[in-house]
Amino acid sequence: MNVLSKTIYIAGLMLAFSHIASAESLYASKIQPRFVDNDRDGVIAARDLCPGTPIGAAVDNNGCEAQTKKLLSVELNVLFDSGKSNIRPKFYSELRELAVFLKANPNSTVVIEGHTDDVGAESYNKNLSQARASSIADVLVDSFRIKQSRVKAVGHGESRPIATNDTPQGRERNRRVIAEVISEQSIANQRWTIYSVDKNTNTAFNSAY
Repeated sequence: MNVLSKTIYIAGLMLAFSHIASAESLYASKIQPRFVDNDRDGVIAARDLCPGTPIGAAVDNNGCEAQTKKLLSVELNVLFDSGKSNIRPKFYSELRELAVFLKANPNSTVVIEGHTDDVGAESYNKNLSQARASSIADVLVDSFRIKQSRVKAVGHGESRPIATNDTPQGRERNRRVIAEVISEQSIANQRWTIYSVDKNTNTAFNSAY
């Protein structure tokens, strides 16, 4: 290979390397930020659908906070006269506790579910359970000032027994009213890591030093 050919060959290599270096530099400038974990949640920016999550929050594979909704199921100790749906005043204290909880959790809603045993016609039981659930809902709204939009009444009649209807004890259990309270405010789960600090000074580890 003569001198001219060697010169052209070397110049070609240098030009090729310069293009490669330039391409790598351009590639790195565009891609590198996508591999950064700005909110330090363990998910790189390229896959993080929820940037800016609070430090310490548990996240899913998309970098979004793992959240739960509170669900409180309470069987109300409210008894009705046979075939009646009106609530006697002595049971208002039972509903007051529910109202206090709802007021303390303003983002929550409640579904009042009425249930009966299977004595009598199915349609009658359905209407009776609806009337009883509605009576409780009305007390929450009218007497305890819970917003109407937060209270719903549903009568299931005899369709959802929790015990046998062949015994008096079983039928009594089936004649029930349930309050299902759902908190619409999601609660972020916190993530525990190896950097979490045990502040209990009575542990064996801390007492050894």
